[in-house]
Amino acid sequence: MILRTSPPSPFGRMVKIAIEVQNMADQLTVQAADTNDPNDNLRQQNPLGKIPILLVGDDALYDTRVILDYLDEEYRAKHGNSVLFPGSGMDMFRLKTKLARVIGMLDAGILIVYEGRFRPENMRVESFVDYQRDKILRSMAEIKSENPTYTNGATPNAVEIALACALDHYDYRKQINWRDHLPMMEAWMTDFAKSVPGYHATLPEDIDPAPWR
Repeated sequence: MILRTSPPSPFGRMVKIAIEVQNMADQLTVQAADTNDPNDNLRQQNPLGKIPILLVGDDALYDTRVILDYLDEEYRAKHGNSVLFPGSGMDMFRLKTKLARVIGMLDAGILIVYEGRFRPENMRVESFVDYQRDKILRSMAEIKSENPTYTNGATPNAVEIALACALDHYDYRKQINWRDHLPMMEAWMTDFAKSVPGYHATLPEDIDPAPWR
């Protein structure tokens, strides 16, 4: 398997941690991708020009949720159970819904970054930024009501992996200070970071320090 991604991508990081958690790292090669380079064959592998992409033989799998589903199927086939999406029926679909929520939070945050990065200052639309930020805040309010604690040790599920990557990404890009809305998640992040293989190795190099990093 070849993973096309870039170090700052929270989505590529989710895949890298998932592979570590499933003890499949020896089956993976990570290959850098540049979404802004028209000469990068990324755009032939994924016509959307987005990362991550997982190359498996002649197949190019995208987006993140499809890749995580593939890794889960591979693990289930070999071990008879699941790490990323444990359970079955509605329990599994509830997990996948929560994963969609976290990925949506990340998408909203990235659109905020793009508004500042690619649009001239005099053309930025603050109402658009507010609209995206409200998605994040509503999602954080739901997470706060769930009052999560981290108890899965070295085997986080896909939602937990995604949430850790999202909170780190907000610190990295600074779209929002999540501690103002999810103060309990500092303890959660501490427990996650000390237990999960691949957490520290996949952090962006220039992310701000935090007690768990």
